[in-house]
Amino acid sequence: MSKNEEKINRILNFSKKIRKNILDVAFKGGAERSHIGGALSSADIVSCLYKEIMTFNKSNPLDINRDRFILSKGHACLVLYSALYEIGMLSKEEFFSFEKEGSILLGHPVINKDVGIEFSNGSLGMGLSLGVGVALSGKIRKKNFITYVLIGDGECNEGSIWEAAMSGYKYK
Repeated sequence: MSKNEEKINRILNFSKKIRKNILDVAFKGGAERSHIGGALSSADIVSCLYKEIMTFNKSNPLDINRDRFILSKGHACLVLYSALYEIGMLSKEEFFSFEKEGSILLGHPVINKDVGIEFSNGSLGMGLSLGVGVALSGKIRKKNFITYVLIGDGECNEGSIWEAAMSGYKYK
């Protein structure tokens, strides 16, 4: 088996785990609030990032040089929480506490860099602006990290997405 085939298999296995986790949490914790469609449709992208692409050290989640991931479509948060669970940033107890009283895992991500949640979000269209700002900050400070932003198709109707895209292009 080639190295590329091995990578693909690792990503596919990770993606299957993420999908299973999403369904497990949603149906044990209240599927009516879980937005499983948006989470499931993002599983492959998030799997590629967390399993093979992003630079992220779980033993040093605040490393200034870590790559950043911003889930702009916050209602799909179970995909992010599942990836963080799979890489060991969340315990099983924390992961399965989704939307329960006292949980750190709400229906939209709330910033908690200690567990890998970079930003609070939820309002459609704000994630790309955050991402451009973070990337620009890193560029100004001469840091070597990459900022990834996952947006939803509905967000593309928001003017803020296009303003952020034009700014990102302008400032490279």
